[in-house]
Amino acid sequence: MFAATFGYHYFSENDWTKSANSFKLMSWNTHGMGIYIPSQEKQLAKNITELIIQQNPDILCLPEFSVNVDPSKNKNLRQLINNNGYKEYRINTDHILNKKVVIGTAILSKFPIAGYKVYDLNTEIYLLECDIQVKADKKVRIYVVHLHSFMLTDKEKAYFERLKKNEENLKKTKPLFTRFNEAYVQRGLEADKVASIIEKSPYPAIVCGDFNDLPYSYTYTTIKGKLADAFAQKGRGMGRTYNQIIPTLRIDHVLFNEDRMKLKAFKTIRTSLSDHNPVIANFEFKQGN
Repeated sequence: MFAATFGYHYFSENDWTKSANSFKLMSWNTHGMGIYIPSQEKQLAKNITELIIQQNPDILCLPEFSVNVDPSKNKNLRQLINNNGYKEYRINTDHILNKKVVIGTAILSKFPIAGYKVYDLNTEIYLLECDIQVKADKKVRIYVVHLHSFMLTDKEKAYFERLKKNEENLKKTKPLFTRFNEAYVQRGLEADKVASIIEKSPYPAIVCGDFNDLPYSYTYTTIKGKLADAFAQKGRGMGRTYNQIIPTLRIDHVLFNEDRMKLKAFKTIRTSLSDHNPVIANFEFKQGN
């Protein structure tokens, strides 16, 4: 379990080269592409888009992505497609904000999407299943999740920041911990459903996204099952993926079938563009898979 909480691979090599049997995957909770901060939304969306274009993943998974219900206003989505050469994309709606903006999860792929399915896990909580034809004889099944969160407001997040600095007392935490317990229960139920679905995959599988839970949690261990953790194999340091409240939160994960795929490289990019950091992995099919 230590390897899943602290990455000591400071001197191991990362191979980002592209081969006939490899593909690069990026998973990033983009926090609505800046929509929750109106004064900075356009600049954040622009910078998020530019970072993704720079990383140029073959398969892009974006929990908490946003698009306008008016397709003509989706400049950032068009830029991603045009600059990175994505042939297909799917967007599942979690909810619609102000009747104008769709908030949900997106999958973009440079390879053909051979199959697509959405599983209803909970209220506005979904598991996206996507079969991607990397080569004529190579297919990978991608699962993307954004599980139940603590639903903290900006005011509550600010309270925890003050608490860290001993500028607040603990009196206000009791109702919050009650909510935390409920969120743990909900995520556990969602994790049970996810595990039962992914174990049936006929193809090499990758599960990624925002689990909203730590490596030693019930949520993580249930979904992980016999899968390998990309961070545990090639991560460095604490691998923090959530930028607020506590400096050690790694709640965004990339899990994969180690017996059918090899992890060539992995990294977490530290950024303030979202409340989450993106995680990126380079995979290669093992011979015979």
